Parts: sequence; C-alpha cells; structure tokens
Amino acid sequence: MGFDFIDITLLIIIFSIVGYYAYLRYREEKKKKEKQLIPTLKYYLEKFSREKKEFTEKAKKFRDKMEYYRNKLRQIEREIYRYRWEKDEKRYLRTLKGTDFEWTISFLLKILGFKVYEPSVYKDHNIDFIVEIGGFKICVDFIDYQQLKKLDENYLRQLISGKEKYKCLGIWIISNGNLEKKNSLDKEIVFFDYRDILRFFPSIRIVEDYYETQTKFHNYELLHKETSDEIIRRDTWIKEVEEKLKEAYRKKSMVAE
Repeated sequence: MGFDFIDITLLIIIFSIVGYYAYLRYREEKKKKEKQLIPTLKYYLEKFSREKKEFTEKAKKFRDKMEYYRNKLRQIEREIYRYRWEKDEKRYLRTLKGTDFEWTISFLLKILGFKVYEPSVYKDHNIDFIVEIGGFKICVDFIDYQQLKKLDENYLRQLISGKEKYKCLGIWIISNGNLEKKNSLDKEIVFFDYRDILRFFPSIRIVEDYYETQTKFHNYELLHKETSDEIIRRDTWIKEVEEKLKEAYRKKSMVAE
C-alpha cells in the first residue's frame, strides 16, 4: 500500500506539531533549570560546607584520641620497670609454644627499642628474626620448651653460618624452657632461658597493654585519615560549586542587561 501526497503532507504536519511541542517543552525545562540553577548550587554549597565542618570536628576528636593513646604508649615505654612478673604470668610464659612464643617475645623486644625483622629467607639457618639496635644486628632463634631436644652441635653451627651470612654481631637463643649451656660455642651464642627471661625482661603483661593501646591508636589514626580525606573531598566540591555559581551569576547579569 503506497502513500499519496495528502498522506505524506499529513505526516509532515503531525511530525512538525510533535517536534514543535517537544521543542517548547525543552525550552520550558531549560528555563526552569536555569531558574533553579542558582538556588540548587547554593543548596549544595551550604550542604558541602556543613559537611566539611562536621568532618573537621570529627577529625579533631580523632586527632585528640590519637594523641592520648600515643602518650599512653610513651608512658608504657617509660614505665617498663613497673611490669614485674606475677605468678600467673610466669606460668603463662611456661605454656607458650611455637609462633605464640615467637610473637610475644619479639613484640617485647620491639617495645624495648629493638628493630625486629625476619631474614630474607624464612627461618634461614634456623634464624627466626634479626634484631637491630644502635646499628648492631643480632640473629635470634626462639625455641619453646618442647623443642629443646633439637639443640645439637649441627643445629648451632647452622646458626653460626647464618650469623656470618647476615653479618650479625652475635646470636641469641631464647627459650621458655631450661637450657644447658653449650660451653664449646658460648663465645658465639648467648642463651636466654626461662630464668633469664624472668631476670632480664619485663613481664609479658606489657605486651598485652602495649598491643591493646597500639591497636586503639592505629584505629583512630585510620579514622582520622578517612575523615581528613572527606574534608579534602568537600573542599574540592565547594570550589567546583563556587565556580559554577560564579558563572551562573555572570550569565544571569548578561541576560538582565
């Protein structure tokens, strides 16, 4: 079925009317948006400014909390002498095994001011950690009370080879059992057994106190960073809105003229 001239003319008229109506609606919506642009921009400017103020107040609270727990950490470090061994702590020290024993004592060494890190190869030459202070390095091997039987001449010589490889000043073997001194290797290795830990180290209660305080400090540090990022974000948005508002006022004044 074909279209004649009249049909085509009617279609053109209909499409023209629809198109003109759509154009009028577009013009109307555009004017409406232009009319609402300045109030909308003002709304967002006020909103972002209010949010920035709220985040700034939160950031200050988090910063104050950070400072509080930072001071608590310093206080613990200054008052190490207060951490004396109680009976239950001594019993607990006796029960530590494997990684729990390693983590507890290595963390204690960090509190005492040592830099503690693992060798480049995991447990290389029986070395668990290397501790460093004042530029001097010491190889450390942690042996819990159940592992003492593995301490033979070959095991100790492996440690000495590791000491040479990592250019350490000496070797520490730390155990929560009772060690028999190896006289032939005493010059190379210093032994700390259960009795030595009680004699030379503060109570492991300090590890719990320090770790709990440090965790709280890091949590508030993270919250402070996230809040500070929100402030920076609001600053960016405020500048963008101010620029758009400035441009909207400029166009409005040009239309008025």
